[in-house]
Amino acid sequence: MIRGSAFAALSMTLAGSSVAVLGTLRDHPVFAGQALRFGLAAVLLHLLVRRFGPPGPAPRLTPAQWLRVLVLAGFGMVGFNVAATAAGHHTDPAFVGVVVGTAPLVVGVLTPLLARARPSGRVVVAGLLVAAGVAAAHGLGAPAGGPGLALAVVALAAEVVFALVAAPLVAPLGALRVSAYACTAAVPLCLAGVVATRAYVLPTPGELAAVVWLGAVATAVAYVLWFTALDLIGAERAVLFSGLVPLSAVATTAVLGTGAPGAGHLVGAVAVVAGLVERRPARLRGRVAPGGEGEAPWVSDSVPPSSTAPISTP
Repeated sequence: MIRGSAFAALSMTLAGSSVAVLGTLRDHPVFAGQALRFGLAAVLLHLLVRRFGPPGPAPRLTPAQWLRVLVLAGFGMVGFNVAATAAGHHTDPAFVGVVVGTAPLVVGVLTPLLARARPSGRVVVAGLLVAAGVAAAHGLGAPAGGPGLALAVVALAAEVVFALVAAPLVAPLGALRVSAYACTAAVPLCLAGVVATRAYVLPTPGELAAVVWLGAVATAVAYVLWFTALDLIGAERAVLFSGLVPLSAVATTAVLGTGAPGAGHLVGAVAVVAGLVERRPARLRGRVAPGGEGEAPWVSDSVPPSSTAPISTP
């Protein structure tokens, strides 16, 4: 439990820190920048698979597993970045952060429902605390409507998909392979976006440095940590740590001198911490073994096998 929580927290902290360098890519075409980012991450991850992966041939993916990888890459990764970036052009970025920050609550309720079980009251309360902390950390800002609201909701859905769709892939493939496959699948999707938009320019030295950080650290390292956390503690609890993203972003910008945290950020941090120390979810009633009758096909493996005893780690 402690190891998985630490991995999830570090992953979300790295993801949040990337906000400090995203400003250098503000004028760079979004699909072109994402193609470079995921391309670099894919190369690094495949090298890590060759060096640290299990011996023997790579497992053969089933059609269902390939579908998960494509959904993970297309919607959970590329879709999230495109939607969040576009939403920031139509509304206050703080509003987008508040909407996406409700992902812990959505996952905490949706996961057991899809597994034909009752949502854990403790997970719901923790999700509410984390979402409230995100809202306080960002500041509510001006309400958004039209394209801004719609794109923020799309980004929220992509965040939820990222947590739920990946979890059943980690056990049979391992965190390294899932990360490598997803980043590899994201590259041609981004290149298709480049062709469709006809928007590509060579990055400046500053933009290239940002791409290297995003690809090597905020993607390659953060994704391996995140997928490992999903395997250890399940999507319901791991996604609670997404509340650390805005807090990490605020802290990083403060260190770099590009932001000044205020009282709202302190209140948000307290609420997020309160949610993260919430007790582990209660046992999900009615959950069946994988492959059994009534299994939820997309998220059943994302629920921890037991929540009344400590979750063992490999």
